[in-house]
Amino acid sequence: MRSKADTPASLFIYFKLSASRAPQALQRLAAMQDGLRSRHPGLTARLLARTDGRDVAEPTWMEIYEHPQGLSESFLADLEAAVGALPTGLI
Repeated sequence: MRSKADTPASLFIYFKLSASRAPQALQRLAAMQDGLRSRHPGLTARLLARTDGRDVAEPTWMEIYEHPQGLSESFLADLEAAVGALPTGLI
């Protein structure tokens, strides 16, 4: 088990998402984050997009996960399983 000092307070995940897949992917990601928040009380989960117009066809997105007590090993395992359950090629 990691010590409290080794437990990240924030986790940032960057990815590209094609415009054609965005509606389906964003719906699935929102549902995934809702489930994570319900299973991990106090968790903040956000989904942001780069809006500077550099790559309109395939913009960069970022998920942010934060918890006031740090991100536990159980959360990180749950996140990995939730991402693994997304359809292949969606993101």
